[in-house]
Amino acid sequence: MIEIAFKDLKIFFRDIKAVLLSFLLPIGLITLFGLTFGGLTESSGSQHQTNILVTDLDSTATTRDVIAKLDSLKEISITMVGLEEGKDNIMNGNRLGLLVFYKGFADSVENGKTQPIELFYDEARKMEAGLIQYALISNLMKILGPKTIKRKVMNSIRTKYPKLDTDMMSQIEGDMNEQFAPAESGKDNNGGIGKMGGLEITGLARKQSVNWALIQSFAGTAVMMLLFSVAAIGSSLLSEREDGTLKRLLYSPISPIHIMFGKVTFAMVVSVIQLTVMYIFSCLALGMDTAYNVFYLMLVIIATAFACSGFGIFIAAISTSRKQAEGMATIVILLMSAIGGSMIPIYFMPGFMQKTAVISLNYWSIQGFYDVLGRDASFGQFIYKVGILMGIGALMMTISASLFKRNLLKVV
Repeated sequence: MIEIAFKDLKIFFRDIKAVLLSFLLPIGLITLFGLTFGGLTESSGSQHQTNILVTDLDSTATTRDVIAKLDSLKEISITMVGLEEGKDNIMNGNRLGLLVFYKGFADSVENGKTQPIELFYDEARKMEAGLIQYALISNLMKILGPKTIKRKVMNSIRTKYPKLDTDMMSQIEGDMNEQFAPAESGKDNNGGIGKMGGLEITGLARKQSVNWALIQSFAGTAVMMLLFSVAAIGSSLLSEREDGTLKRLLYSPISPIHIMFGKVTFAMVVSVIQLTVMYIFSCLALGMDTAYNVFYLMLVIIATAFACSGFGIFIAAISTSRKQAEGMATIVILLMSAIGGSMIPIYFMPGFMQKTAVISLNYWSIQGFYDVLGRDASFGQFIYKVGILMGIGALMMTISASLFKRNLLKVV
């Protein structure tokens, strides 16, 4: 028994790279989830910075002052846009929210009335919008709350006691200004207002009643599982090399590049079929919406299949054994899936991790499916995501062609 265990240990530790990869996987995942959920805990009281579009239809000193104070906050950055441009950006998924100050906002503040202000958000990011809604309301309370209360009280005094002379009213107003000074300066946040009643919340989407959670589940899971499938197809080349099958192929009138692209073609066909079957299942069994542009959907499916196939061949090209390829593929796929949004919604991540999501193949595929299945995007609005997926696949295949040919020649 001891001899058998000792023999297996010798075999296990013989491939040093594979051994290191077996330890790197849990270390990498612990680091990733630690940063993600650790960031959530730390930001529970203060959210990471989110860019909000703002439209100022009132265009007064009051609105400019409020916008400047919002822009000075750590968790919010402001970009000024026109109303229609802002709404298009929201529906295209380019921004999370659009805050609109309507005409008459300053007059409402001065008269202590409900302020005409509205927050539009991307329905695909409803949970994230809820977080920024809280940040906006709490900060608007700090900025406008004391001023609104003062105006309401002064208007009430003028209505109930119309005979008070000007000097007395000035004295009352002066006393109120003194009492509210700490709250207006931000030293006392208890302004006495439970909510900003004038802030209306409106979701924007070109398609109505979209099940965004189902689209996320389909796209995120489908891409991650497809990566595992094509990685296994790529690793099969290394098995053929170890079994001697690849050597016999090289003795035939077939170039190494043709062998590689034969595997890529096979992986592409399997990938397209797999994605199509998963989509049909999601529609029939889970009720996913079927009102979409079939041509656009097929473009995203083909681009995703091409990028994943390139990834599978790339893993095989840079590995020297099947064990290495399997360990490396598992690490890279899980990390890409977590960073790219397959495992963890991107808006849960800290700001710096959200920026790194763009290096993940998963991110561009998921966003492409979002555009087609949920946002009903036009060709020009989503085609660059297809282009990036095709570019990822082409880059990986170009690198693999050189490495693959060099590694195959060692077999002969």
